Amino acid sequence: MTKTVLTVDDSRTMRDMLLLALQDAGYRVVQAVDGVHGLEVLHQERPDIVITDINMPRMDGFGFIEGMRSNPDYSCVPVLVLT
Repeated sequence: MTKTVLTVDDSRTMRDMLLLALQDAGYRVVQAVDGVHGLEVLHQERPDIVITDINMPRMDGFGFIEGMRSNPDYSCVPVLVLT
């Protein structure tokens, strides 16, 4: 079974680099452009792990993680902060 990774970053370059590296490693990758979008994608995709930036517009990585952790369905999903 292929694992799904959600990447949340406002930098298109960083999203593209993560996409290429993770797809080459066999992961399915879904992307979001900031924390607000990340929470929307999170509820649609149910990823196995999340990689997020901290400094982003609309909602930063801290707000995204707080929103994610406030939902019991995602309280155990690992989060990597890449900033």
